[in-house]
Amino acid sequence: MIILDASPLIHLTKIGKLEYIIDLFDFIIISNAVYKEVIEKGIKAGYSDATLILNYLKNNKIKEIKIKNPDPFLKEYLHPGESESIQLANHLKCILIIDEKKGRLIAEQNGIEFLTTSDLLLLLLREGLINFDFFKKNLGKYSEDGWLGAPIYQKYLEKGKKYE
Repeated sequence: MIILDASPLIHLTKIGKLEYIIDLFDFIIISNAVYKEVIEKGIKAGYSDATLILNYLKNNKIKEIKIKNPDPFLKEYLHPGESESIQLANHLKCILIIDEKKGRLIAEQNGIEFLTTSDLLLLLLREGLINFDFFKKNLGKYSEDGWLGAPIYQKYLEKGKKYE
């Protein structure tokens, strides 16, 4: 079981690999704030990936959990999706998938195990679910979109070459 923040959920859906992550971890948990941000707003905006994610939710491959008592500090410092995702990961003691730097820092400070979308792509490569070209292409796109700086991109590329 893992918890996905909005950015990893969107990216993995766009590249068609969310199903692989579900297969590896049995199911995915999202917070209510991520549900609102990705599914509700996405459907209103006409994004087909939002409808796909909603179908996973209806088929119990994705489970939405509401936070009863949101942490005021996290709410003040982070976006709602990140804040609730961190709270869920802390409460449920499971791996958090988060890309935003502030969110990763807070997760680390709270002893929460976390991975990034790039880590998941590396995992898919290691498990033989994607090939190196697909890994490199999507890692490059993630870098172009500003999620990875050049040194981090190179680090992941070197790790990925081990599974080429």
